[in-house]
Amino acid sequence: MVVFTKEAIEKTLVEIVEDLIQDWGIDPDDGITGTTLLVNDLDFASVDIIQLCVAIEQHYDRKIGFQDLLMKDGSYVSDLSIAQMVDFLVDRI
Repeated sequence: MVVFTKEAIEKTLVEIVEDLIQDWGIDPDDGITGTTLLVNDLDFASVDIIQLCVAIEQHYDRKIGFQDLLMKDGSYVSDLSIAQMVDFLVDRI
């Protein structure tokens, strides 16, 4: 069984995000870190978040159940940090 460390998951997530935004003309000042917000810092739209979720599921070759991360109390969350996504993935992978 493959064990995914928090650091490995964060590295992979950052690489996937960088790949998604490479043509957007966005250059995060300090690079993408745990505190980077998808909407506020990287201008993600809802469709971009869905693309990110699909890319993550394809990378790990499994369904992850992102609805549990994207929905809180019956509403969509307004933004997510890289660290929040990593913590969620650590529990799911």
